[in-house]
Amino acid sequence: MKKLVLLCACLAWIGATHATDAAAPASTSRETSEPKTLKERLGDKASDEQRVDNCHVPADRRGTKVRPDTCAH
Repeated sequence: MKKLVLLCACLAWIGATHATDAAAPASTSRETSEPKTLKERLGDKASDEQRVDNCHVPADRRGTKVRPDTCAH
């Protein structure tokens, strides 16, 4: 019985190892090898729902939420 449990555990471990290797992307492109800058990770200011004003956001990208247009800072 112990041998059967050990065999099943080994097979599950090997299967999981192969599954994670197959799921990992094999690309070596520049985008995946270099870390993104903070600005690239944060994204576009116009798409930020938590922004408090429309400072430096183009008028066509401001969205429907009403925000002040003045820049206090």
